[in-house]
Amino acid sequence: MPFAWYHPDVPNEYRCAPQKATAMYEAELRERARLLLRLGYSKEDAKLRLRGNVLWDFELHAKPTHLDRVSAIVDSVYTARGAGLGGPPSL
Repeated sequence: MPFAWYHPDVPNEYRCAPQKATAMYEAELRERARLLLRLGYSKEDAKLRLRGNVLWDFELHAKPTHLDRVSAIVDSVYTARGAGLGGPPSL
C-alpha cells in the first residue's frame, strides 16, 4: 500500500509560480520606469538605474531572467509617452 506523502498533491497555482514571479518583477520594472519618467530621467539613465537596482536585489543569487528585459520595458514606457525622450511631462 503506497503512502500518501510519496505522491505530493501540489496545487496548480504553485506550479506556475516562476511565471508569476517573472510577471511581477516586470510589472515592478514598468512602475519604476514610469516613476523615473515622471521625475525627468532620460531613457538611458533610467535603464542604468533599473539595471543597477535589479543587480543589487539579486547580488547573492544567479542572474535573474527579467534583467534582460529592462531595456525593452524602459523603451516601451518611454515611447508610450510620445516623444520617447523622457523629461518632464508637457501639458
